[in-house]
Amino acid sequence: MDRVKSIAVWALHVLLSAMFVIQGISKLLSSSSWVSRFKGWGYPDSFYLVIGVIEVVSAILLLIPKLAGFGSLILIIVMVGASVTHLIHGEPQIITTLVLTALLSIVAYLRRSNFTQLRTKLRKHDS
Repeated sequence: MDRVKSIAVWALHVLLSAMFVIQGISKLLSSSSWVSRFKGWGYPDSFYLVIGVIEVVSAILLLIPKLAGFGSLILIIVMVGASVTHLIHGEPQIITTLVLTALLSIVAYLRRSNFTQLRTKLRKHDS
């Protein structure tokens, strides 16, 4: 059973990572679609590039076991912002962002030991 769970967790990591790399790269390539969408939502010029970089870097973190929890938390923050944006503008993509947020929350939960280890290291360092 542990092997099946491990494969399922890694499949989730890889699928989420691939999705966010694709989305991030599409933003970094400055497609006119993303430029106009971010402008329509009222975000500053080039904000789509910031989001693209965050998505790509965080997607890479999802593939590094010790950093996957942090990558998922960063992407959860991005997805909460995306959800609020879609909600304010009455867009149906809010469903997608909420599903992604839920999946990222599962990753963060499964990688919660990463946060515990960091907290322990910080406590030892402060002593």
